[in-house]
Amino acid sequence: MSSKLRILLIQAREAGDPMLDHELGAFAARTQLPREAFTSFNAADDDVDDFDTAGFDALMVGGSGDFSLVDGGFDWHEDFLYLTRQVLNARIPLFASCFGFQSIVQALGGTLARDEDRAEIGTFQITLTDAAQEDPLFGELPRQFDAQLGHNDSAVHLPEALVHLASSECCEYQAIRVKDRPVVATQFHPELTLNDNLERFECYLKNYKRPGQDFEQAMAYARQIHRPSPHSCGLLHSFVADLHRRAERIPTVDAAE
Repeated sequence: MSSKLRILLIQAREAGDPMLDHELGAFAARTQLPREAFTSFNAADDDVDDFDTAGFDALMVGGSGDFSLVDGGFDWHEDFLYLTRQVLNARIPLFASCFGFQSIVQALGGTLARDEDRAEIGTFQITLTDAAQEDPLFGELPRQFDAQLGHNDSAVHLPEALVHLASSECCEYQAIRVKDRPVVATQFHPELTLNDNLERFECYLKNYKRPGQDFEQAMAYARQIHRPSPHSCGLLHSFVADLHRRAERIPTVDAAE
């Protein structure tokens, strides 16, 4: 693994969605890596035959814009689940949030559902499970911390292959690790700060605003339900720090040998 990390960011947004670039910038900022370290593959627009993980040190997956794994109906749904299983089987380090989290759950045989009581828009408190206390990544966090969220679909049953790491009051499954794989995923968005999530709320206002609200009312409401999430925002940097530690442990071969 090179000391200059290369990350493949898998996205799931319509071509022309301003959140494509916004998402890439958020992942770069939270990992503290330059944008040049990232290559993007947009599953909603790029040819699945062009998907290739060769040469990348890790993969990351973000949100989905207008796509839902519960509703389905988009022509790359099964391809995306197939690619997810291929990545997991290849044991490539992976950090996934929101849509990426849900794709891992569904690809491994878990169940997703749309339930208004589980939907979370804004900043919410996350509570770690006992298993998370022993996790090399989540064990560094306080037992409770704030995180940014924006989802209508939720995991309601986890397959045996996943370790349950975190919950919120509304949504039982907020973070997972794949057993025996360098793969973690969160329903929440550790790549987003308070301001990032407000910008996303504004971009997808049609999905988030309450009935009868105009723009100003909706944004005033959004500012009320968002707050900083510093502990959550440190997760991606910790994940990358672990990639560097892994690289340092890999022995180099002397060219003269």
